[in-house]
Amino acid sequence: MRGLLLSLFAFFVGAVAQAQTPTPEQANTRVAELLNGADYVTLAAELPAVREMVVKPLLALADALVAHCEGRFEDSNRAIEEIARYAEELGQGTIFGMYNYALINNLCIENYAQGADVARQLLASLPDTDEAEASRRGLLSLLRWMDALTDRGRVEVVRQHRDVAIPVERRPIGRGEHLIVKATANGVSQDFIFDTGCSHANFISREVAERLGVEIVADSIITQGVGGSGYVQLGVLPEMRLGDVVIKNPTFLVAEHFIPEHVKVEGMCEAALGTHIIRKLGEVRYERKAERMVLPAKPSAPTQRNIICDNGTYYLVCHQAGEQLLLHFDTGNVKSQLSTRYFDRFQRQVEAESGDVERSRSGGFGGVVWNDVRTLPQVELQVGKRSVMLHQVAVDISDGSPLVSYDGSAGMDLLTASERVSFDLDKMFYRIDK
Repeated sequence: MRGLLLSLFAFFVGAVAQAQTPTPEQANTRVAELLNGADYVTLAAELPAVREMVVKPLLALADALVAHCEGRFEDSNRAIEEIARYAEELGQGTIFGMYNYALINNLCIENYAQGADVARQLLASLPDTDEAEASRRGLLSLLRWMDALTDRGRVEVVRQHRDVAIPVERRPIGRGEHLIVKATANGVSQDFIFDTGCSHANFISREVAERLGVEIVADSIITQGVGGSGYVQLGVLPEMRLGDVVIKNPTFLVAEHFIPEHVKVEGMCEAALGTHIIRKLGEVRYERKAERMVLPAKPSAPTQRNIICDNGTYYLVCHQAGEQLLLHFDTGNVKSQLSTRYFDRFQRQVEAESGDVERSRSGGFGGVVWNDVRTLPQVELQVGKRSVMLHQVAVDISDGSPLVSYDGSAGMDLLTASERVSFDLDKMFYRIDK
């Protein structure tokens, strides 16, 4: 999507450069630069002061992407409908890209009927060419997903109106830990990884699905894994419990194997609790010493957003020595790690403070990848008003790796580095309490 907008933003920047009044010129140029760089955090902060000066097509794009970034998915969809009015100015490629965002918005809010309609519109607009085949396969996969869930209930959390505690287990695995919660369905108990990096549905193996009694409702769903994309099935349950919390209508992506058969990881469980449930839990307080998560009866006072969403994936906005970092908020990752973008930004510091180059393995659905890394002994992050120290953090320095659009992954060690933290994927904040 970002690539589709490059030429568009260049057009607007060029157009406003000829404007007679410098203030609108500067405002439009700035908004275009922030969109071009996908810096929606800064854009969200600066847009209110200049929005009256921004040309309408560019403003509609900014509104749609900022709303998606802030988790206001319905608002993003309304802005995308506004964008459709500017097809002549924006071009069909941009319209197509923004309607892909509408698909993700509808998946996040479980508006499957509307999402299916969007998928059909996009399929109808695709040219009959070999180049469009990958897009066609992806859209057909999403259409199967949306159609299968259109007449089923949305995820619903039923809980007592009091502080509700959910016991957790910190389970050593590889070079870090997983946070494990126990769920029950149809009288069967199953360990789940509490995984904020698992988008849109829970992810389980076929064996776990059969044990829990998951009903398969669609086949040939394309999903992205560590080693690339693959096909899974889509399943549903009427009800699942996390302690005293009842989860109605959870959905599942069912893979033949959670990780490749040839990869042996001691302590691995083959089920991950995804963000479509975690977001519905609302505010979650993780208490390390008590080994529990608490869903408070009284939510926190309004807290400034420092979590953003991009294509259904959640990112933590934090700082290191005054520099803003964007880290994938992924509690399913056993340890935090930093990306090639981080290395590109802080190469001198990494080379001065880290050890020798090593080979590091990352695994999950789809396979295993190996990267060259250098390990920093410690990294101090500023998260909101407090700081947290992470230890032995690997930095990807692999030659030829694509320069990703984020600075790394905030894994399970981010949670355990503090005594108590609170986060909410609906209100979009992460806070260190103690």
